Amino acid sequence: MAIRWVDGLKRGGVLVLAFVATAFFFLPLLWIVISSFKTQLDLFAIPPKWVFQPTLANYINVLRSDFRAQFANSMAVALASTLFSLLLGSLTAYGFSRYSLRGSSFIQFWILSLRFLPAVAVMVPFFLVFNALRLRDTLPALFLVYNIFNISFAVWVLKAFFDEIPLELEEAAMLDGYSPLQVFLRVSLPLVRPGLVTTAIFCLIQSLNEFLLALALTVRAAETAPVGLAKLQTFLGTDWGRISAAGTLFMLPVVLFTILVRNELVRGMSFGRMK
Repeated sequence: MAIRWVDGLKRGGVLVLAFVATAFFFLPLLWIVISSFKTQLDLFAIPPKWVFQPTLANYINVLRSDFRAQFANSMAVALASTLFSLLLGSLTAYGFSRYSLRGSSFIQFWILSLRFLPAVAVMVPFFLVFNALRLRDTLPALFLVYNIFNISFAVWVLKAFFDEIPLELEEAAMLDGYSPLQVFLRVSLPLVRPGLVTTAIFCLIQSLNEFLLALALTVRAAETAPVGLAKLQTFLGTDWGRISAAGTLFMLPVVLFTILVRNELVRGMSFGRMK
């Protein structure tokens, strides 16, 4: 009886800690969403207003501004970079996982080292290269830069997932007449679908949130949403209502995508615990 009481107390403590941690990360996001529906007067009310007359003026102003094009640029580059990173990353990770190559450890470390690079260290070289190639302020320039960081991340994450797949499954498929490519496409790749979803979410978030390189490599035509959000802070003041509305619109696609694939995401996070 005492043991059950102690177990119940431990579970209750874990639930309380989980609730506190969730509230700690969720309340700022909730405050941004609430602020997006407030007028400028309600935003600076003291004490803060939780009951107020909501307005869509902030969203209307944002959608009528340059942020609409900036948001489209961010989504286009992020989606293209994520898909390409998954394609190339899965092929590379499968090769490292299944084939013994001479110097593969060195090559894998070199790929991982690309992820170590801070954006500020490569900002000037990228600026000079793309300016010389006349690709500055273009979406292909951002696509190429984002892939450098996303592909390295995808290779290392997906390799761990491919390592968990028993070789016997692939050998059985080859005995049934499957070619190596068919084994990869029809056997191995479907089994690491949770890993693909997990990698896609992190690559998408990385691409959408990137600010420094996007600021250095764009002028106006290819500006992304993070750059547009920063420009809402001017010497005349900060329009917190528009920033909140733009921030809410910006994080909405990632939230919806995560909700849609939440089951695969949970499986991906716990993939190494089960065979």
